[in-house]
Amino acid sequence: MFVLHGLWYGAGMALSETSQASQATGTSAVKAFEVRRATSADAQDMARVWQETVDMLAQADARFRLKPNAPDIWLNTLLESLARDDLAVFVAESVSTPGRILGYIVGSVMDNLPTLLPERHGLVSELAVDSHGKAGGIGRQLFEALTSWFGERDVTHVQALVPAHQPVAQAFWRALGASELYDLMWLRLE
Repeated sequence: MFVLHGLWYGAGMALSETSQASQATGTSAVKAFEVRRATSADAQDMARVWQETVDMLAQADARFRLKPNAPDIWLNTLLESLARDDLAVFVAESVSTPGRILGYIVGSVMDNLPTLLPERHGLVSELAVDSHGKAGGIGRQLFEALTSWFGERDVTHVQALVPAHQPVAQAFWRALGASELYDLMWLRLE
């Protein structure tokens, strides 16, 4: 059992018409994607999903601005992250188009504040889904893979970063049982 707190970063996760229809009728749809650990071979297509996500965030909130070399920084950070033991990256890869990444999730094990329990918690730093993916359940299955990885490390609480101006993302995390622990406040000092 995981306790979710906080806010999330990422693209919308609406169910596709196919998934909605199969849920309504109780029929089983053909699996559109596979969730697995990310590899360096996935990096370029993950960057496409990342770029779509950050562009959407920037449209929703003018405070979200990227450095000119942000894509290069993100890609290099991702490649370094794939080798870390305290961090996991999972992707949802299209079954019909091998190599096409439909979404990804990045999570790490973090030390909590020294005065709080549990002593360690999981942090979902990124969850992004291709808005053109046409497959429902991508975000949920990515999170399930990450929670399994957290469970192997005895992590029982998870925090996620969620922008306030992304109601679809907020609803996604609430549907998983997340509760808001605190609001992050931004001040611009002139």
